[in-house]
Order: sequence, then C-alpha cells, then structure tokens
Amino acid sequence: MRIVTWDEAIAGAFGLEPPPAAATIGVFDGVHRGHRELVRRVLKKAPGKVPVAVTFRENPKRVTAPHRFAGDLFTLDQKLEALDDLGLTVCVLIDFSGDFSKLGGNEFISTLVGSCGVRFFAVGSDFKCGYRLSTDAHDVREIAAGFHAEVDVVEPVLVDGEKVSSSGIRAAVTRGRMDLALAMLGRPYTLDLRGLETESNHGLLDVVPGKRGFVLPRFGNYVGTLVTDSRKSVVSISVRHGHIRARADFLEGRPLFLEFDPEHDYTKQGE
Repeated sequence: MRIVTWDEAIAGAFGLEPPPAAATIGVFDGVHRGHRELVRRVLKKAPGKVPVAVTFRENPKRVTAPHRFAGDLFTLDQKLEALDDLGLTVCVLIDFSGDFSKLGGNEFISTLVGSCGVRFFAVGSDFKCGYRLSTDAHDVREIAAGFHAEVDVVEPVLVDGEKVSSSGIRAAVTRGRMDLALAMLGRPYTLDLRGLETESNHGLLDVVPGKRGFVLPRFGNYVGTLVTDSRKSVVSISVRHGHIRARADFLEGRPLFLEFDPEHDYTKQGE
C-alpha cells in the first residue's frame, strides 16, 4: 500500500490529473467490523477507481480532548497493515496538528476531490469532519455533489443490537469483556509488542507499555496467544497496575503480538 502524507497530496503527489479514486475516511482505530464495511463499499468501486483510505497518524482526540481519550486499540503499524490486508492500495496519512485542525469540511472534501481524484466517498452515518467537527455525513454528500462526486452514507454495523464502534470496543476491553471485543473487532484483541520494552526469563514475559497509550484490559487474569518471530504459544496473562506478564511452558523468539482469547477468559472480578 502506498502511503502519501496530506502535505504530499496537496503538493501534487497524485499528479495534475489524479486517476479517479474511491475513498473512505476515518480514524480506523482497531479496523473493526464497521470499518471493514466501509472498505467493502470502496472496493466495490474497484477496478474502476483507486481504493483509498484517508486516516490519521494519531487519533485526533489526543489533541482535541486528551483528558477524555482512553487510549488506542491499534498502533499505527497495525492500522496500516490491516488496511493493506483488506485490499486498499493508497493511504492518505494526516498529521492532525495546527493547520489541519483548522481546516473546514468544505475545503477538506474539495481537496480530496481535486488533489487526490476522489469521485466516491464511503463514510459512516455518524461521520464528522472539519473545524470543530461542523461538517457531518450529509453535509459531505452535499459538498461532494457540487464536485460531481458520489457519497455512500453507511449505517452502523450491529452486534447483538449494539453499534460497533471503537469507543464501544475500548469499553469492552477495559471491562475485561474480550468476548464482546472479539465480536466487534472480528478478531481477538491484540497488543502490538513491537518496539516495546519486554523482558523474557524462564517462561515469563514482562511487558511495560510505558507511554504507548494502549487500551489495557481490567486488572485480572486471562489466557491468550503470544506470537513471536518463531512460533505461537498459549500463555496465561496477568494484568496488574499497567503491567502485563505472560507465562508459558516455553518462550522462544522476539515477541511481536499478544492476543487475548475470549473463549478462555478467566478474569477475576473485584481483585
């Protein structure tokens, strides 16, 4: 997947006459089942249009509401890898900082049309963009129509009557509800250990998340899978005061991912 920054896009990275593109826009934290439905709508337009994701290097809430931001479900690497695996061929990656945060919704959409060649947008029904989130999904449809671009406003995906959302998944994880997280994500909740400080000794792996900003399960005990660069191992996992310890009969290789198994969740409530 080709990664193009916002600055590169507006500077002409797609050429004077960009090829027609179909795009979905969002934070895509976790790349959950709702996000995958948006991608599916985009891919339906291929091969007639280049399939594009427009997303952010960091969650904008880290800037706009840091006191209310509960943490990330995915690292940037996980997000980009997941979007690539889904079949998107271009990602426009935005740094949500000073100048961009003041960009109006009309200018944002018109730039995607003019500089990136977007002729089709797939956005969720609760989508908002622009300065102070003043432009909603239906505004996007009206703006895009002025540029002869189509907008598909997609209703939420539901699990047992509950809307799939990144905030809902964060809440499930922090309650230790790995079964609900699995249902909404479509995969086990997985921590990216690459680049983190870890220490392995005699079948024990200690993980120090530090300032990474993970969403961690509630205090308790779990079972999961440790993925290293040489094997997968079933492990027991304890979460205590922001510290994670995985235990297995045998550990080998560089730790890459830690998956939480919802079918063998034995969280001890109230510890």
